[in-house]
Amino acid sequence: MNFFQVGKYFTLVDMPGYGFKAPKDFVDMVEAYLKERPNLTRTFLLIDSVVGIQKADSIAIEMCEEFALPYVMVLTKIDKASKGYLAKQVLQIQEFVDTHTQGCFPQLFPVSSVTYSGIHLLRCFITYITGNLHQ
Repeated sequence: MNFFQVGKYFTLVDMPGYGFKAPKDFVDMVEAYLKERPNLTRTFLLIDSVVGIQKADSIAIEMCEEFALPYVMVLTKIDKASKGYLAKQVLQIQEFVDTHTQGCFPQLFPVSSVTYSGIHLLRCFITYITGNLHQ
């Protein structure tokens, strides 16, 4: 796990290896961390928008649901799909969120690290939930 202190405001924890590169003890390691963090504000699950929810994503979703963690789905790589295909994927994932989750924030965040599309909205959401965006 990599910890990034964002000024004096909050800490962002990146859990690389999620998905196809996950180490064998990934679930145990992450489970212990998530269970014992009372100050955890939100968990962000990065879902590849081109392929949709995969088995590794389902395991992460089940873990968040089991521990009653508030979480958000961030749909990545939106620059890699046609607008029509992306719209279909977003609708399918949104239906999944609406019908199969309880702790998931209902708003999906489609983003691209290449074009930066959607990044501003995601940043605004993060500053809001961490108490750093005042209305």
